[in-house]
Amino acid sequence: MSEETQVADAPAVEEVGQATSVEPVQYDWRSEIPEEIRGHKSFETIQDIPSLAKSFVNAQSMIGADKVAIPGKHATDDDWSAVYDKLGRPAKAEEYNLASSIKEGQQVDQDMMDWFGNTAHKAGLTPRQAQVLMSDFNEMNNSRFGLDESKVLAEVEKGSLELQKEYGAAFEDRMKVGNGVLSQFGQPDIAEIQLADGRRLGDHPEVIKMIVNVGQYITQKIGEDSLEGVKTSGAIGPQEVQAKIKEYTDPGTPYWDAKHPQHSFYVEEAMKYREMLNG
Repeated sequence: MSEETQVADAPAVEEVGQATSVEPVQYDWRSEIPEEIRGHKSFETIQDIPSLAKSFVNAQSMIGADKVAIPGKHATDDDWSAVYDKLGRPAKAEEYNLASSIKEGQQVDQDMMDWFGNTAHKAGLTPRQAQVLMSDFNEMNNSRFGLDESKVLAEVEKGSLELQKEYGAAFEDRMKVGNGVLSQFGQPDIAEIQLADGRRLGDHPEVIKMIVNVGQYITQKIGEDSLEGVKTSGAIGPQEVQAKIKEYTDPGTPYWDAKHPQHSFYVEEAMKYREMLNG
């Protein structure tokens, strides 16, 4: 054996270079929960452990609380009735015990109160909801009674005079036509609806003219007997009178030709309509 000193192999020394940056590992809180529930969709909106804790506390607070399942689109009236009962609707309409505040000198309309209670019960309102609606209704209704009746009557009279001026001798006929439209195609009671300024809907001149125009179109374009029960005198308004005068006196008509066989007829017709216009 050689006497040379044997030296154990030393481990190789790695050359130290520049430090390598290490990406931090992002922590996933879901790794702490059992794998079989880790992918449950209820965790999709949970971002971290604090959010999970809040969600748990909220869920615990709901345990034992009354819950109401909202019926689907195919639910029946009975399904909704059960929901209304759970939300606090009284068993009977009479149990609302509604308070109707009215102005001094007025009396409670019991028929209206009964109707209101029955309607509130049908709609599924709770006593609080029904009372809020009743109170707001009273406030609105009382404000109407606060209107100056003299001003309301003045507005009604003003509107009537405007229509009489516009329709002239045909005023009565136009009113018959308008009432005929309401009777045959609508509800006459709609004219009784009260507007915010105190007038009825049927007192507003623009509404009246609209309804009359409908009636005029029906009688002129469809037939005079189209509106059942409406008999008019055939009178025409100022605008129609002026149109007739223009029709008979336009340049080129027999009115201007004394030798024309119809000259006298055109002159007489024009004179007749001028007298109508001048009253």
